[in-house]
Amino acid sequence: MKFSMCTAVYGMNDLHDTINRAAMHGFDAVELTAALHLPVESTQQQRREVKGWIHDAGLECSALHYIFDGSVKLATPDRELNAKCADYLCKVVDVAADLDAKTVIIGSGGATRHLDEEKDRPEATRCMAGVIHQAGEYAAGKGVYLAVEAINRYETNVLNTMQQATEFAKLVDHPYVRTMADTYHINIEESNPVESIKTYGYALQNLHLADSNRHAPGTGHIDFKAIADALLETGFDQYCSFEVFGLYPWKLWFDTPEEADRQMKTGIATARSAFGM
Repeated sequence: MKFSMCTAVYGMNDLHDTINRAAMHGFDAVELTAALHLPVESTQQQRREVKGWIHDAGLECSALHYIFDGSVKLATPDRELNAKCADYLCKVVDVAADLDAKTVIIGSGGATRHLDEEKDRPEATRCMAGVIHQAGEYAAGKGVYLAVEAINRYETNVLNTMQQATEFAKLVDHPYVRTMADTYHINIEESNPVESIKTYGYALQNLHLADSNRHAPGTGHIDFKAIADALLETGFDQYCSFEVFGLYPWKLWFDTPEEADRQMKTGIATARSAFGM
């Protein structure tokens, strides 16, 4: 199994240092927190510099996550906003391609993926699928996959479960559009996480690893051995990425890089043990 570390784990720490810390802890790749570290407005020079840091550390860029900057709306039947979002997603794909990343994760809670209750849900869902199909066509030309993430009900009211995300990907109907899951969200939404992975894991392009407290694997109550066994049963061979947060009321990040280091040491040891590595 291949393991990647989300750069968001270290928050606003210097990105070059964060990448080197990922290598130090034995990760195979970093998953870049795009809106935080390399937004769509970034220059070619900035992208080349970050790509150089990643390669110099002996890593890959596995994916981009946290791609939305609040400027677009994904869950809406408004055709003008649909066009704006499709254009934005294509720009994110360009960032991924410039970093040789093969996956863009379409996650995000908050306003971007929240469907206003007065809107027509079936129509909004069809429009959202159209946006992602259009972006998928562009991504295919760059060799980049789009992964639609299932996110728990407390962060978004659209696509909360693995089943919903998988059915939505079928509606999009594009070979470069797959799904994404996160063990933290799975723990909240799935009545039987292991069975859900066995049933819908075939569509996964990526998986985030976080424990029940959204800290690193091994710090909460999720059975990662059972999760690993279910993934292996589905033939999953993509990256497992560590997306863990401090989850304090006043901020997401851990207090210091050293605290994040401790989380990563615990997490990767737990994950390797779960996968028998």
